[in-house]
Amino acid sequence: MSIPKLRIVVVPPSMKPPAASESSGAGTLRASAVSGGLWMTGQIAVNKAVSLGGTLLIMQMLEPRQFGIATIATSVLGVVAILPPFTLTDVLLAKPDRLERLMGTANWICVVVTIVTVLALACAGPLAATLLHQPALTDACLLLALRPVAEWMVLVPQTRLRARLRFRSLASIDGGTQTMATLLGVGMAWIGCGYASLLLPQILFTGLRAWLYRRADGRQQPEGPSWTRTAVRPICVAYLLSGLGQYVHAGIFMLTPLLIGLFASETDVGFYSTATSLSTSIIVVVAVSIGSVLQPVFAQLSHDRDRQAAAFLRTTKVIAALAMPICLLQAALAPAVFRTMLPDKWAGATLMTQALCVGQMFYFPVNFTIGLLKAQGRFAELFLWQVVQTVLVGLAMLWIGTRWTASAGMGITLAAACWPLLSSPLGIWLAVRNRKSVSGGVRSVFAAPLIASLMAVLPASLATNTFIPAGAAADWVRLATMPVLVAIVYPIVLRGVDRALHAELKDLIALILEMGGLRSTGRAR
Repeated sequence: MSIPKLRIVVVPPSMKPPAASESSGAGTLRASAVSGGLWMTGQIAVNKAVSLGGTLLIMQMLEPRQFGIATIATSVLGVVAILPPFTLTDVLLAKPDRLERLMGTANWICVVVTIVTVLALACAGPLAATLLHQPALTDACLLLALRPVAEWMVLVPQTRLRARLRFRSLASIDGGTQTMATLLGVGMAWIGCGYASLLLPQILFTGLRAWLYRRADGRQQPEGPSWTRTAVRPICVAYLLSGLGQYVHAGIFMLTPLLIGLFASETDVGFYSTATSLSTSIIVVVAVSIGSVLQPVFAQLSHDRDRQAAAFLRTTKVIAALAMPICLLQAALAPAVFRTMLPDKWAGATLMTQALCVGQMFYFPVNFTIGLLKAQGRFAELFLWQVVQTVLVGLAMLWIGTRWTASAGMGITLAAACWPLLSSPLGIWLAVRNRKSVSGGVRSVFAAPLIASLMAVLPASLATNTFIPAGAAADWVRLATMPVLVAIVYPIVLRGVDRALHAELKDLIALILEMGGLRSTGRAR
């Protein structure tokens, strides 16, 4: 989450983007990025804690099969939603000085795409139900047809708030609505609503988010669209490239449950869905929140690609130092979590969770890389990058599904866990290539945190499994002691492996304390 020492770019008033004039009170892009990162990370951390608790409760009340139906239906939506509204937000954020002029046209383009998506999903539901022999998918897909409409309603106000770096407003609204959605989901599961308790709350509260965003934005709807070729064509081309890039990026997430459902069963899909939810509970806090903050910040440095690349690489290295030990610790603790907190019917998800946790160690740079490429308007390169990885991993999944018939679900999950090993290094190279001011590249991001994580987590796991006596309370003791051991050992090891990176983490903590009012220093930022 560390951001290089950035300063606001002063431009003539007529060209000044809204975000630059309305950035947070710290007065610099560095302050805006860190402050926004704190708000978004705090909001998603609270959401994830609530969501994790809600998921554990719902898992007590629903069967893996019901989780599988909801996950497959969501994947079907992902297949037909080629151009989701949030990718149009990315196009608009890449043009901060023309955002308001383009907003009306972009909004109506999104209306047309949303109508097509809803109709496509209504047709795809019965087809998926027939192919996968799951009649319930028809109704599940019809229910999900409301989601693209809710996401379109979010487009205009969310884009404006992000462009103006209003991360505090975004965090407050997202945190409140997500908590309410989780509580509604638990209530619906308790009264026997089945898979609908996993789908309907998110749709309803996305619509509520849109309404709250509009109130926070406080501005009128954008002007009517301009349907001239010069107005529509650039938006459509950028939207298509951005959407296709994001679509192909999401291809692995869509393909995995569909292929597991095809070659295994909906119960295995439920195991995979749970494993995904548990394995990403921490890393999403880091990657999504900071990535959403960095994209508009990167966009305001579009005049200086070297500074963008340096900011990207420095941020990614620091996040690696935070994320990699957490993911490896999650993998080590997963068996204890399943034995202590979940019914035996979910034991089949344990190995899947461990595999995905290890894969998440290398996934976190993907969101940052996508944010940088979008901020630079490099939508074609983003698309090609995603095509290469999705084709290779998709073919591997198909081969595994046809050959590993006895354990197709686990084999396909292993392929999904391994794909970040291909995606992240390639993305980092793409982001910083030809930047003379950047050194180290891929190796500088992963080497030191990986070594330090292995040297901290593996001995802690060995020690707790060797010296803690077996018994009913043993897993609870492991859950309490292993994080403490890793928290003590990891900083020491990291300092020995990479002193500069260790110093970056210390500076980050000091800056967070300073901005939170917990520490006063005389340094000027």
